[in-house]
Amino acid sequence: MGNTEGRTVKRKNDYNNYTIMLVGKMGAGKSSLGNFLLKREHFHAADDLGRVTDKNMSESTSLPGGITLKVIDTPGFGDFRESAEVKKDLADAFYEAKDGVDAFIFVISAAERIGREMVNHFEMFQQFIDHEHFFDYVIPVFTKVDQKLQKKGERDIHSYEKQERLIHSELENEQLKIFTDSIIKRSKQKWMCISNGCKDQFYYEIITRRLLQTIEGIRIERHGMVCTSNIMNKAKDLSEFEKEKNRKAEEEEIKRFVVGLLIHILINGMQQEEFNEMFGDDQERQRKNKEKEKEKEMSKEGTNASKGPVKPVTPGAATGNAKDVIIRLK
Repeated sequence: MGNTEGRTVKRKNDYNNYTIMLVGKMGAGKSSLGNFLLKREHFHAADDLGRVTDKNMSESTSLPGGITLKVIDTPGFGDFRESAEVKKDLADAFYEAKDGVDAFIFVISAAERIGREMVNHFEMFQQFIDHEHFFDYVIPVFTKVDQKLQKKGERDIHSYEKQERLIHSELENEQLKIFTDSIIKRSKQKWMCISNGCKDQFYYEIITRRLLQTIEGIRIERHGMVCTSNIMNKAKDLSEFEKEKNRKAEEEEIKRFVVGLLIHILINGMQQEEFNEMFGDDQERQRKNKEKEKEKEMSKEGTNASKGPVKPVTPGAATGNAKDVIIRLK
């Protein structure tokens, strides 16, 4: 890949800590999968075109054996916001994974058509990560498999064996050859499937056990190295993005003002004094402001002069009687 910005680093004696990052198309079930793994509603799941992932970007849960699983959600592929804003959210996600990622969970909805568009989105994400061994860390996970089994009239739709057989037969379909060659084969066939909505504890244990076993396989293959990315460096121009965004907002504000002014002129006309007040030369405006300040000062001085001089009180006057004080004041 040439000049690779991504890198791998050795995990420090925390082999019981696992960090996974959920990536995938909007509506594929990323956030629902995250909530399933956490066994609680933490991520906001939505199927609309709005911003799904917000401040609750990561959360951890404890698994048997003293294991901690950290789940990080990301903006969905197909997010129609400005690309710089999406990059900012991805940078925030990688900040949550500053110690490295054990696996990228590529979430794919089995209930939707899988085609070239999905491959394109994923390859864009790969380019953004820009890591030589990126696919070594990818685990494709098919969600909503139970929905597909239900449509086929199958019973026991939460049987993992049935779900696995269904996905396996789907992947052998010639129409999915591009997807299979681009994603499944390059990630070395380490895919999984899941029913996000299943609440059965036994099913949950099967999924988490298989997920951890797959991640352990990645760790062995990569000699304990986790995947990191200099994505924060890619996002260093985000401050420039914010400046550009503010500049555009100011331009829009000026445009609205000018349009309102033109409408005012067309309807009511404008006196020369009004025009000069708004658009006159800065030096002329400053001169007028100084004149106004001088007039105010003179006005204050005149007011004070009309009251007459204040007669000073003789020291010690307060110690005499009232009559002595009056005489002294005179």
